[in-house]
Amino acid sequence: MVSVLSLSEFLQRFPSEDECFQYLAKKRWPNGFRCPKCGHDTAYYLSTYKRYQCTTCRHQTSLTAGTVFHKLRQPLVIIFWAVYLIATTKKGLSALELQRKLGLKSYRTAWTLLHKIRSAMASSQAFPLTGTVEVDETYIGGRRPGKRGRGAEGKSLVAAVVETPGRFMGRAYLKTMEDASTNSLQSFVTSHVTPGVTVTSDAFKSYTFLTQDYVHIPIARSLHMSDTESLQKVHIVIANLKMWLRGTYNCLPSKHLQKYLDEFIFRFNRRWKMENIFDKLLDRCIFNHPCTYAELIA
Repeated sequence: MVSVLSLSEFLQRFPSEDECFQYLAKKRWPNGFRCPKCGHDTAYYLSTYKRYQCTTCRHQTSLTAGTVFHKLRQPLVIIFWAVYLIATTKKGLSALELQRKLGLKSYRTAWTLLHKIRSAMASSQAFPLTGTVEVDETYIGGRRPGKRGRGAEGKSLVAAVVETPGRFMGRAYLKTMEDASTNSLQSFVTSHVTPGVTVTSDAFKSYTFLTQDYVHIPIARSLHMSDTESLQKVHIVIANLKMWLRGTYNCLPSKHLQKYLDEFIFRFNRRWKMENIFDKLLDRCIFNHPCTYAELIA
């Protein structure tokens, strides 16, 4: 694993296409090449086509085949730069900004590259939250006339949960929701929180399911108590999310909202380990399934 954080470190480690190629090959096949078709461990490298050909079944595969980078026609240096910028830029990058920074000719190319990498940032359910947690929901979509809070129209509902061990916050998860019903919130919480832990929420009736598998602490908000005062840490996460979205994106399509939430949480959950965030994202890009442009815009 390479610890890369500063620009100078990145430039020294990956100065050329060959350095990027060798590093990507080592990460994809740490024990040497394996044919994805027959599993054989010997192959020729066809430099003209930039592919490996298995000596047994003669199947040809490129270094990026089967990864998030599949069918990207950009040099590996550009791809590595994109991963580095997306991983380490705290406020995030729009596709237009990525196009400018990498000198890409097409906005569509930059958008596709950004969203392919962003698809690898989706939260895994392999690390459920432990200890004490806070949970709440919020609406994303800017100011609109009409009802505020639960039941607001024309906005996207997002559920949030965060570990609250002592003074600091631990890991967090965010998910777009169809509604704030008991079934929806129960599915979200049970997917991300270990049974038996203490869960603090507001007194909304949809959270009554928490008494079944968790130690539930419902907080009834008084007239003199704001949401922020009653559930401080989960609302810090929500406030930071909204600030990040406003500061980075002028237009936020609701159908892509979960991808932006995944990007925010990917950085949030690694904020204490920024020195290896590039490597973590590169790993995810290698071992996540590829997606087509049509799938990205769907």
